[in-house]
Amino acid sequence: MDSGSFTLNIKKEIMARQLNKSQKLNLLNGIVTSAKIKNNQAHVILNNLEIYEFLKKILLSLKINFEVSQKNSIDIDINLIESTQIKKERDFFAGIFLVSGSISDSKSVYNHLELNFFEEENAKAIVKILNDHNLNFKIIERRSKYIAYVKKLEDICDFLKAIEAIDSYYEFEVSKIERDYLNNINRITNFDIYNQERIAQANVLFLHNLKFIKENNLEEKFSPEELRFFKIKKENLDSSLSELTQLAIKQKIYKSRSGFNHTLMKLKKIAEKFDTKNK
Repeated sequence: MDSGSFTLNIKKEIMARQLNKSQKLNLLNGIVTSAKIKNNQAHVILNNLEIYEFLKKILLSLKINFEVSQKNSIDIDINLIESTQIKKERDFFAGIFLVSGSISDSKSVYNHLELNFFEEENAKAIVKILNDHNLNFKIIERRSKYIAYVKKLEDICDFLKAIEAIDSYYEFEVSKIERDYLNNINRITNFDIYNQERIAQANVLFLHNLKFIKENNLEEKFSPEELRFFKIKKENLDSSLSELTQLAIKQKIYKSRSGFNHTLMKLKKIAEKFDTKNK
């Protein structure tokens, strides 16, 4: 699903509600807030036929005068809207999103929700209300419009909850959980690959150092138990130090894991010391 279809699904969820008169007025006031105001008329541009017909139906039910000035726009007489009863809650913000909002696809790696306003004063007033509720909207000006936007995934989820687009909110949350899960899997996989590479490099170095001390008659620098441990290590290169410790016990070599780690460090230091001299 692309960002356009996800945005449209949210808007369809808004339009599917059964609204009483007060809720319709709040929704309409949200729509007007994002519109261009001139001569006491709100010029609302709509590029979706379903939303266009929905708005006309709302206006007719409220008996509010409007004109179809262009094919995709409606001019609304704002003098007839009962502004004294506005509740800037669910339906009000749903109205803003319905005609001016867009959101990134729920599965996108980039999170972005924006609301478009023609009037700077309205944009600032709306952002203040949203941010008073611990959201983090910012405003930019773009092509004579004022864009209120937010990118933090948690803030987008909170906005969807605020306008009660519950189905879309759940879809977004599920995608967030799936994304976090996949990111964790990738981190674990990358960590495993890193560990495998690190172990492989350590084994190459161990074999090089063991070969070096044998070829240079340096075995006398190590105790018989240490030399026997090197043999166990060579025969079990993929084993962890804990596993090597258990294998050593079976051959009656009693030393702690840290003790065997010290033995491997000793091998490295002696090989490096004499290798440097030979150079």
